[in-house]
Amino acid sequence: MKKIFVILGICLALIGCREVKSAMADTLSISKQLQKLPGLKQGIAFSLIENEVNYLSTIELANYKGFTAEVGYSSKDKIVGVVSYQILKLKDLGVTLPILNLIEFNLGIYGGYGRIGISSEQNEADYGLSATLINVKF
Repeated sequence: MKKIFVILGICLALIGCREVKSAMADTLSISKQLQKLPGLKQGIAFSLIENEVNYLSTIELANYKGFTAEVGYSSKDKIVGVVSYQILKLKDLGVTLPILNLIEFNLGIYGGYGRIGISSEQNEADYGLSATLINVKF
């Protein structure tokens, strides 16, 4: 009788170890962790203050019914916040080509702040219109 309990205990331990191993494999999978990261969005912005076009690189913070809140960096050394709306996404239209399925078109407004210094004369605020063109997901 004692042998049956030992064999039953070993079988239950092996089943438990297999379940723990499969659960840990899911949490330790690098590809699954990378899929959870937000995509890096690339686009352009037109500054209404400086009247010039800048390059934007942002990541998505939140998304609700097509509206997206993003935060990132401008080519004019500014930290920017963007609120945009998704107009077109080629992946949703059925495009399966590896490069073209990254293209999405978001229009929005942005606000930025740069060159933070001690005195208020050195600080620069910026705002304008933005367009996100590419969403790169690793």
